[in-house]
Amino acid sequence: MLNWKSSLIGVMTCSVLIFGAGCKKKETKTFQERTTRVNVSELKKQLFRKRLPVQGIVSPVEYAMISAKISGTLEELKVSEGDRRKTGDILFSIDRQVLKNQVVVKEDEIKVKEAALQSAQFALKMAEISRRQAKLDYERALTLRDSRAISQANFESAETEYKKAEMEVQNAQASVVNAEAQLKQSRSNLAIAKKNLDDSIIRAPFDCVVFETFVEENEFVSTGQNILKLENPNKFEIVCYISSVYFNEVTVGKTAVEFVDNQGKKQRCMVSYKAPGIDPASRTFKLKAKLPEGANMVSGMLCELTIILAEKEAYGLPSDALLLRANDRYIAFTVNKDNRAESVEIIRGIIDGQNCEIVNAAEILGKRFVVSGQTFINNGALLKIITK
Repeated sequence: MLNWKSSLIGVMTCSVLIFGAGCKKKETKTFQERTTRVNVSELKKQLFRKRLPVQGIVSPVEYAMISAKISGTLEELKVSEGDRRKTGDILFSIDRQVLKNQVVVKEDEIKVKEAALQSAQFALKMAEISRRQAKLDYERALTLRDSRAISQANFESAETEYKKAEMEVQNAQASVVNAEAQLKQSRSNLAIAKKNLDDSIIRAPFDCVVFETFVEENEFVSTGQNILKLENPNKFEIVCYISSVYFNEVTVGKTAVEFVDNQGKKQRCMVSYKAPGIDPASRTFKLKAKLPEGANMVSGMLCELTIILAEKEAYGLPSDALLLRANDRYIAFTVNKDNRAESVEIIRGIIDGQNCEIVNAAEILGKRFVVSGQTFINNGALLKIITK
């Protein structure tokens, strides 16, 4: 019995000794704070552009659909499709012989009317002379009648002659007026005949290329019938339609347009036309921009262009450095003197590519901003700054 108790006491003693030895060997570990590796940058000044990429169609600034001004046979068609002509060059002519004959007839008619007018004027002068003589005879007869030196019949005869002479003068005056009107009409007819003759030859209204022909030589054409389509190959513009939301952001002569021409050269021009209103069906409005001289473009081609709605120099950060929070607020993390993260409110401006304009830059100039790794940190987080 004693041996059993002694053995139990010995086992307990050994256990205590072993446990005590184990406690002495255990080491105390200290807590080490986690750090986040980040890249930082200060606000940088740069050019920000609010860009709107759209598609446009290249169209000629000067173009015309040339039609026949008179009816007749197309006597000469002096151009073919693709031909280039200068201002004033003859394009085509309509049969002129009949028109020339009409001019000759109207000129002869004027000569006849001028002779008729001269005859009427001569007749008027004769009538006026006769009236003066009849008036003198009448006044003499009136004096003689008062002194009873002439019979009543003779007096009445003198009075009748005078009245007749008055009527003849009035008739002669009417003949002169009629002859003058006929002469004026004949001169108008001559002017029309000459204009028709002039209109039989059509000249280029501007430097142009013949884009299309619609008739053949010796074909009969009617007044108003389309003969040629012309375009000025040296003056083009880009026409495009953009959303109505940008209507107040576009200003003629100030809003820039950028595009790349057929030779891969970057070109820049200004908006030259803005529609006065918005199309209610498509909710868009039309813009035009005249291409600079030397731009290698052709009529009808589709063109990728960028409208620069706003352009200014300002401070900015990479867009990825900004984090969206509740109520559409944006923040960015800065690094304080203890290398810990501090959030600041950011007011965004123009987003240009991968960078964003910081509107409230004046309040936060000089601070270091986390531009990489910011999604893994919170306020007060310990940061380890690494080089880019």
